[in-house]
Amino acid sequence: MNNLSETDLAAAESIIGALDSRLRVQIIARLSTRDHFVHELVTGLGKSQPLISQHLRVLKRAGIVDSQRRGREVIYRLVLPEASELIDAAVNLGRHARARQESRLHADVIQIGPRDQPRGSGTEEDPVAQLAHAPAAAAYDVAPETIPAPAPVPPAPHN
Repeated sequence: MNNLSETDLAAAESIIGALDSRLRVQIIARLSTRDHFVHELVTGLGKSQPLISQHLRVLKRAGIVDSQRRGREVIYRLVLPEASELIDAAVNLGRHARARQESRLHADVIQIGPRDQPRGSGTEEDPVAQLAHAPAAAAYDVAPETIPAPAPVPPAPHN
């Protein structure tokens, strides 16, 4: 994979660039089931005809779709079904990456106080919530009574 030629990189860039749009991914998903007239894509995706046509031109330029005129209408078909497979792989990869990020996020959460104590009021009777309102102090294991009060509001400047 490290020995990609300039031609290989350009080919990958062309395909990945063409897939760099949620709307183009949706168009490919629809074309992967059957050929579509432009008006069907407009109606099905709820977008304007000029916008759909613009995205279809990008996909056609990348060689992913092709078109054929039928009377007054143009029908588009997916000529690279591998593009749909690439999207499926990207979906799976995205789900995996999100799961890793979420598991890492949960690993960084600092538990403040015992898990069985109720939280939320921030009163003297609820020191856990007091600490929760001052997470930096909690991270350094500072007792609630040593958390400093907020700084006073500075005086307004005189004109």
